[in-house]
Amino acid sequence: MTTVMMIKSVRLKLTFWYVGSLCFLLLLLGLIVYFSLQAILTGNLDNVLLNGGKIFEQSFSEYTKEFPGEPRSLYTIDKGKKHYFVNTIDDETKETFFVNTAYIQLLEFPQAEKRTYSMVARTSSLNNLLLPLSPNAYQAVARHTSFYETILRPLPFPVRMISLPVYDRDNRPYILQVALSTQHIDNTLEGLLFVFTMLFPIVLIVTAIAGYIFMKQAFSPVRRMVSVTRKITSEDLSLRLDSIDSHDEIGELAETFNAMIDRLEQSFQQITQFSGDVSHELRTPLAQLKCNADIALRKPRTPEGYQQVLHNIVEDADQLQKIIGDLLFLATMNVNNCSSSFVPVALHEVFLEVFEAMHGVARRKHLTCRFEEMDFAEIMGDGSLLKRMFTNLISNAIKYTPAGGVITFSLRQDAGESIFTISDTGIGIPEEALPYIFDRLYRVDPSRSHDTGGSGLGLAIVRNIIALHHGKISADSPPGRGTTFRVSFPRIS
Repeated sequence: MTTVMMIKSVRLKLTFWYVGSLCFLLLLLGLIVYFSLQAILTGNLDNVLLNGGKIFEQSFSEYTKEFPGEPRSLYTIDKGKKHYFVNTIDDETKETFFVNTAYIQLLEFPQAEKRTYSMVARTSSLNNLLLPLSPNAYQAVARHTSFYETILRPLPFPVRMISLPVYDRDNRPYILQVALSTQHIDNTLEGLLFVFTMLFPIVLIVTAIAGYIFMKQAFSPVRRMVSVTRKITSEDLSLRLDSIDSHDEIGELAETFNAMIDRLEQSFQQITQFSGDVSHELRTPLAQLKCNADIALRKPRTPEGYQQVLHNIVEDADQLQKIIGDLLFLATMNVNNCSSSFVPVALHEVFLEVFEAMHGVARRKHLTCRFEEMDFAEIMGDGSLLKRMFTNLISNAIKYTPAGGVITFSLRQDAGESIFTISDTGIGIPEEALPYIFDRLYRVDPSRSHDTGGSGLGLAIVRNIIALHHGKISADSPPGRGTTFRVSFPRIS
């Protein structure tokens, strides 16, 4: 129940993260759209204001003052008549802003910044109201540049206004202020905000439902995995997760889990078989020890008789000690990975050292040793482990090759590998036994192994040593033609 609740909580957490992330992105997108549209509309309005101001600036440049003391006497002469700017400003405004209502006023440019300014002319749309001149606008006009601003008063609605310098025919400076309502911008933005506010909850609900369904579907294989996993025990490792036709992480998890169960099942089988084999192997020498001791105690014996019994006991103890030592060596190799301490090792030198130590045993058995080739070979490895590997291989060849037989050795370099081959003319290995000869405590012929002192661990040790050195080993034993072992190691690049 706890596992199922945990999966549900993970599913809900992912759903919340999914919905929350999408909401955040939608809000961010909405803000970007809102402010981008606001900037675009405001920019377009500013362009209209600037173009209108430029038209008024060109028209105003035709006017001049009749008397310096009369600010309203700006005029131009057409067909002998004076036309005053104050009388024509409304007409020019309608021609320039034929759609929108514009609010325009013309101020005399003061010599210094102050709160009140002299009005020259203004449109009737202002209704005797006065547009403000802010300090920033005054400073911008004094620098002969235009200035945009949004003002909320004195009109009953916000307007966008431009302040720019203009000059009459006598090049006297004035301040022209042109303003347009921003109500259409505000209405557009309010409409967008209304649509977004109405759609956002709908999108949120649909997203939450779709996200929950998606997460439920995505996690359904996990729930099946949990159900199957609960049924797997050490007594029954045959169950496997259903194959998931998916290349995502869940499919990879299922494949990895099945592979792990395969390894566990194989390991449990090996442990069970190993335990049985160890019990069998230890039972035989222990029974022999007990038998020899019982025989010695049945009746008084001569010193020579006791010596023979003790000699048999020592042989059985040696066999026990060898089995235990080999088992401990295998267990130590599996636990302690010593590959990090490998150093360059001359493989041919290690082999020759082992061969010299064992050559006397082969000679006493009247075996002939031959060398086909012996190249210089250097690999990364552990010299003591490689000595044990060569010792076990040569010892096997000597044990199972009849007197008068031949053992052939070869060490050569080939395609980035160092390849060692040992062949004998011994009794060989049955074809059906070849796949198992490297398993622990496996013996082709148990009676034969006991006669030769074998425990079935020698080749298992050889395989582990070779695997630890990232090498490979194979065996070939044609009927009646002896056995050949081929070992390859990667060379030092």
